[in-house]
Amino acid sequence: MIIFNFGIPNSGTDWSQAVFKKIWESQNYAFQVQEPQSIEELNQIIGTMNIHERMILKFDLLTEEAIQAAQQDAVRPFYHYRDPRDVVSASMQLQQASFSDAVESTVSAYQEIHHALPLPGIMVIPYEHIADNAEALIFQMATQLGILLKLDAVSAIAEEVLELTTQPAAPASSEPATGQSVRIDQEHTADASVVQPLCIGKWRDELSQSEQAMVNRFFKPLVTQFGYSE
Repeated sequence: MIIFNFGIPNSGTDWSQAVFKKIWESQNYAFQVQEPQSIEELNQIIGTMNIHERMILKFDLLTEEAIQAAQQDAVRPFYHYRDPRDVVSASMQLQQASFSDAVESTVSAYQEIHHALPLPGIMVIPYEHIADNAEALIFQMATQLGILLKLDAVSAIAEEVLELTTQPAAPASSEPATGQSVRIDQEHTADASVVQPLCIGKWRDELSQSEQAMVNRFFKPLVTQFGYSE
């Protein structure tokens, strides 16, 4: 089974990545983790992946190769989205993008949503549900993987992942760098993932008044479509 963990950048894929790991670790499954850093690397991984092994593939941009691969029964796609104004703010903070570049990349990312939603068996994850309804999401994510978790196990995973948002990043080690294959099993359960603290509406505090006015005007159709408050 292959997990496609993707969506709008800075919209919760890091959180889901940690959840997927813990779900499979709870079953003592061995699996690989891949986080390609380029389209070329993503397509290479997709072209050589073994659907008879377990792998979590985390990426942002949806390529034609990914769309075709997602049609396979062994692939479970999970798509994330977030208030586009918060995506702009997060891109400026985390990727040190300029305001104009953050807006442009957010527009490009949202243009892909119409290709993602028709994928068979896709589970769509709103960022706001991650922040406010994590346990229900984790339960549903596990059932998408054919696993029925006990409710106390769901609560434990939610707590463990929440702790990752409050811990400093782990120091550099001899583990493979991001983008390389990582073998995970019951003897390798250390989680060095960096999960950003969950925050809704950060654009109101971090963007200037003129930038707030611009994103409100520019993303008004998306804000209306997804029901975000103005």
